[in-house]
Amino acid sequence: MKRYTHSIFIFAIVAALGAIAYFYASSIHDRASNEPVRFRTLEAGAKPSDPKAATDTGFGSRETSSIPLEPNETLLDLYSFNLDYDDEEEQVLVIRESDDPSGTIHIVLADYSPFSKKWGRSWKGDTLITKVKTFQVSVNDLIGDHNLNIVCSGMNDANEQTMTIYWKAQELDQRQGTTFMKIFEQAANAVLVESSERPDSYKLGQSNADSWPVSVWRSDAASGNYLDQLKETWRWSFADKSYILASAERIPGASIARKKAETILDGTADTFKTFLEGTWYKEASDPLSKDALFITFQSRDDSIMFSGDGIIEVYAWENSNPTRYGLYIASSNQSVRNLRRLMDIELATTDSVNVRVFQDYRIKADISGRWDGRYRKLGTEMAKSFKRPPAMAMAANLELSGRFEADDGSSIVFAGNSYDYETAGVTERGTWAVFVLDGSTILDMRRSAGEARETLRRSWIAVKTVRQEAGGTSLEALSLTEAKVGIHGIERAQMPPVLFRKR
Repeated sequence: MKRYTHSIFIFAIVAALGAIAYFYASSIHDRASNEPVRFRTLEAGAKPSDPKAATDTGFGSRETSSIPLEPNETLLDLYSFNLDYDDEEEQVLVIRESDDPSGTIHIVLADYSPFSKKWGRSWKGDTLITKVKTFQVSVNDLIGDHNLNIVCSGMNDANEQTMTIYWKAQELDQRQGTTFMKIFEQAANAVLVESSERPDSYKLGQSNADSWPVSVWRSDAASGNYLDQLKETWRWSFADKSYILASAERIPGASIARKKAETILDGTADTFKTFLEGTWYKEASDPLSKDALFITFQSRDDSIMFSGDGIIEVYAWENSNPTRYGLYIASSNQSVRNLRRLMDIELATTDSVNVRVFQDYRIKADISGRWDGRYRKLGTEMAKSFKRPPAMAMAANLELSGRFEADDGSSIVFAGNSYDYETAGVTERGTWAVFVLDGSTILDMRRSAGEARETLRRSWIAVKTVRQEAGGTSLEALSLTEAKVGIHGIERAQMPPVLFRKR
């Protein structure tokens, strides 16, 4: 009897443990299914040339919206932001409506509700933008009240720059979702936010800060000088709950003969591209000093090179839209395709231009405004002052993927456009790009934000070899020679090359 009772007791314990394990696993599954799905950024217009293209980008399969689209909506792009400082990010969908004759671009906010535990469409907004390649969404606290604004910028069919700003509506019932109200919208020759540094008390959340004004630049129709402009300053008003026009002033342009200006600014992109062809240096610094910055426009291969001391970045020149005073350019990094730069270039004099660079905020990179300013054409006489003429970079056709190991124990893992570089027990992560300079292939590795090491980027002269073994096996090797890359070209470090073999 005791043996029978003992067996029943053991069976009951096993059954109880099994039930506990089952219900625990079920609860984990239910919790996971109730969590909002994470979606990655779409690259508008990207069309992989082969089935592996999605993997090569480092983003995996191409993702879509977390909410269903309406029958008349076409998804153009997708951003993810945490707009309400909660635990989850919202999606900002960039769409176009097939039955909208204006062809303007709209945005839709997809929000995850902790009450219903579902994604839902919480709000929809419009813009004045029609040209997809110029469209950009960013979020920032323009008002200074610790609430994020949605800023949509781009160009319309009249080749005007447009900006639409939305402010979060102060809804008391969180079940209604996150909604926004339009507080600013203008189209002109140029529209930009005049951002400035804010005090520590604001950064610590102890106080609000002054709002940032918005500058709107228009042509001065009453002036005889073709380059004279009107600058409007729009400031935030809490009473009106919108930006209002605060002041307007005339800004005289350079005294360029109207005929000469009209020759350069004839309304076609190709004419201004021809004018830009070549290297331009930033006037704020001596072009012969180590602080010099250069932008080289190479229309023959549709590329733009940003260079300086230890800096060379090559961007694909994707799209150009003529403006009244110049050109609005959309470009993307030739290796990291989701790293985009928009450039507003205006004629200043017959040999100088004003440049404003807008960095895409989806990837944390150089958004310090270092490239903004006036640039002068590097003439023949000035070029002779260099020990060597400025180097010209071109795109490289070097494919890298997988794990490479060296004899000293260091290794590099390439996954899409990302890398993990491990040496002496320390791992560095970031993004990589390749280009050809002075006949050598350069591997440029940029450390991700947040890494503790001092070196921000490293450059190598890369030589990849593939050897066929018996049986059809391929052995890949990558020889890397450390180098410093600048406007004058390549300077090899006094170090022997390191050979990495693919594992």
